[in-house]
Amino acid sequence: MTEEIGNVNLGQYTLGATFCRQTYKHRGVCTCYVSKDIQFNTIILDQYKKEKDLEICALKLHLLPSSFTIICIYRSPTGNFTHFLNQLESILNKMYITSTELILHGDFNINYLNDNSRKHLLDSLLASFGLFSTVKFPTRIFNNSSTLMDNTYINTYRHNFSVYPLINGLSDHEAQIITLSNVFIPIPRHVFSYTRKIDSN
Repeated sequence: MTEEIGNVNLGQYTLGATFCRQTYKHRGVCTCYVSKDIQFNTIILDQYKKEKDLEICALKLHLLPSSFTIICIYRSPTGNFTHFLNQLESILNKMYITSTELILHGDFNINYLNDNSRKHLLDSLLASFGLFSTVKFPTRIFNNSSTLMDNTYINTYRHNFSVYPLINGLSDHEAQIITLSNVFIPIPRHVFSYTRKIDSN
């Protein structure tokens, strides 16, 4: 699977960070693609990853006027929830810097349309780092049921944002798009110069 992801070509996007399962089959892929115009650094989280419990990848985007840390997560419904919370807390403690804005996104397999203890525990942990949920619509609709398992959390209070679903036909879950205002992508500066070709003629 790792080799297959490396061979994916998405035009103006480059592979920024990824996680692939080595032991268990199905799912377990977290991938971040970044526009080729944006500078970024991949964040290594190997010591925290555990298949099914916490499948994660992350990177830091260098934008104006600040940098953004993007964390992508998949948690299996059969994973150890306590281990997931403990490791996530360790990661956020490592990454939490007041000058860095965090965006945490993924399939947490916690239904936010229902009031439940896991939702409260996750919300409580993330609130301690200033992160709050932004998705308020169902992300999976099947037959006569709907759930909100996928979510995006941000601590970017300085930005207005909008979140909406994208039906792309690639998954049984709808994609979510979050747009932050007042974030500027630096435009690469092209410098032209003239040279005289000197050869044997």
